[in-house]
Amino acid sequence: MAVRRLIPLAVACALAAAAATPAQARGTDEPYCATHKCIALTFDDGPGPYLQTLLKTLSEYKAKATFFVIGTEVKKHPKLTQLIAKSGHEIGNHSWDASYLTSLKYDQINKKIGDTQRLIQKTTGKAPKLFRAPGGLRNGGVEEITAKFGLLQVPGTTATKDYIKDYRDVDLLTTRALDVAGEGEVVLMHETVKETVESMPEVLQVLTAEGYSFVTVSTLLEGQELTPGQVYPDQPGVETTTAVD
Repeated sequence: MAVRRLIPLAVACALAAAAATPAQARGTDEPYCATHKCIALTFDDGPGPYLQTLLKTLSEYKAKATFFVIGTEVKKHPKLTQLIAKSGHEIGNHSWDASYLTSLKYDQINKKIGDTQRLIQKTTGKAPKLFRAPGGLRNGGVEEITAKFGLLQVPGTTATKDYIKDYRDVDLLTTRALDVAGEGEVVLMHETVKETVESMPEVLQVLTAEGYSFVTVSTLLEGQELTPGQVYPDQPGVETTTAVD
């Protein structure tokens, strides 16, 4: 699903209230992806054991990515978390652990998202603006709490499905990544899957030859009018019931 084909919601943009947008940082008001063939590669569940290998590969192709990190892993690996930020990549909040938030009470959801948000800010000096719920599952409580913390929900537009054990083959994941790639896509992958990390050199090489620019999710969304708590892109059919108090 290409970003520029989606109809922006006419709502106030609060995501950039606390900091300059990527476009402003470049000294221009024109969205980068208005003139470039962009794709956002995203990696979940880290920081993990293959992170440094992945960061090296991304650097070789001048690629920027977005890492949705888990609070427990940030606590274990603060220096790796800092390395992601220092390497120019974006960090998103992926909750405290792998618990599905839709099975939790409101105050539990608030604690998992809030504790992760505060820890990432303490570790890197910057609060995330993006959130991805474990399993992509969300409800009214998740929407309310993410809005409170100034987070836009980004479940991703497509995935290599590397979370399926039978798919964990380098050649298969390379093929899948190339198959799902498209202009404006937000590709969901996992940095904790060794085969995904090993597939990245060929994936980046091929997509670079096809003219893609590898950007963070925030860069991809420049020019969109979005509000914290909103799910981007809107995905009907995902659980939307209010969390139990």
